Order: sequence, then structure tokens, then C-alpha cells
Amino acid sequence: MIYGVVLAGGTGKRMRSHDLPKQFIKLNGTPTIILTINKMLEVERFDKLFIAVHPSWVSFLEDMIDAYIPGRDRITVIEGGSERLDSISNSVYAAVESHPLSDDDIIVLHDAVRPFITKEVLEASIDGAKEHSAVVAAVPATDTMLWIDDGEVVESMPDRSKLYHGQAPDSFKLHVLKESLESLTDEECAIITGTAQICMLKGIPVHIIPGDRNNIKLTTPEDLIVARGLLFEEACL
Repeated sequence: MIYGVVLAGGTGKRMRSHDLPKQFIKLNGTPTIILTINKMLEVERFDKLFIAVHPSWVSFLEDMIDAYIPGRDRITVIEGGSERLDSISNSVYAAVESHPLSDDDIIVLHDAVRPFITKEVLEASIDGAKEHSAVVAAVPATDTMLWIDDGEVVESMPDRSKLYHGQAPDSFKLHVLKESLESLTDEECAIITGTAQICMLKGIPVHIIPGDRNNIKLTTPEDLIVARGLLFEEACL
């Protein structure tokens, strides 16, 4: 089985969107999360799609999906958690409970607020997880990178050729991610900021697959301006 997951548990405080989480903000008339789900649905290899959303927004999202996506046989909305790690865990167990676990099962976790993911990157993520067990989409860093310990003074300039911007999706053999999650200590849980880090902390090599520079994460109001430009570009293709 190949499972797709859209992580949509955030509340989007940096977006300053008042009471509406950023994944529900409309871009040219369509909610961001719907754009993302539709991109996932383009990949026919996904047997099931789980959408992990904050418990307060489950009914809201269910109604939204019914309104925008006719025929949603592959989609299941589940409750996310108070933290990203909780949403990941809930998604993993939703997959495990939906079908007997196999060593060949793949799970692909993507951010609801990255609506410009491409079918090509998703397909490469599935193939990468089949080969390596744990992969993340990434693009090479292009700016000069600065190491600053105190928030003011540049301590060093790391070799840019060895630095990449991590994106999403993060993709895994399902049993590898499940076992890694179950073995995390409280101290490890407290320092995790990225999904692939779950496996890294357990000594599992995380490989990269080429990401896409348009695969931006909508975090601030300025990102919405870029997103609308990218939608216009897509419409013109």
C-alpha cells in the first residue's frame, strides 16, 4: 500500500489570518488545502490519502472537501494533534489500522501549505522511499549562508555547496517510520523540528530527492503574493 498524508494541524499564527488557519486561506478562490489535496490526487499510486487536521476543524474540512472535490473515495480526514509530531503519529496509526502492515508499505507526508508540489516530485518521493526507506525533497542553497550564535554577529560562513533547503514531502517505508516513532525518547521528541529528523535520530540514513523551487511553504502574508503569482503562471501554461 502507498499512503499519502497531508499535515494540516497548524493554526498559522505567523500568517496573521485572524481566526482562520492558513491552510484554509483562499488563493484565487480556492482554499490552499484543496489545491494541495488535488495535487496529491493526481498521483494514482496513492491508495489512500489521510488529511490530519486540528480536531476543532475536522467538520469544517469535511464540508470543504465535499464542496470542492466530487468523489472522495481515497480521502479520509483524521484528527491531528497539538504538535506536528502528534499529527504524524496519528497519520501513521491511521494507515496501520486501515490495512495490515507490510514491509513494502510507503507513506508520503506533505504540508497542507505547500500547494505547488508537483506530481513528479511526489512520484520521485515514492520511488526514493522504496529504495532508501527514508527520503526528503530538497533543493541546493543559493544564498550565502551565515552561522550566527548570538543573533547579531556572524561566526562563520558554511560551505554553501554542502547545504540544502529541506522541503516536503518526507517519505518512508511505513514500518521504518512507525518503529522510529515508537522508540523516540521524551528528549528526542522535544528537539524534533522536521519529519525526516525522526529517522535521523535513530541512525537511519535519510536520502534526498530533487525538490522544486516553486514548492514554497506559505508561512507569512508575503508568501501569499508569491503564491498568487505562481497560480497565474500555472494557469498560463
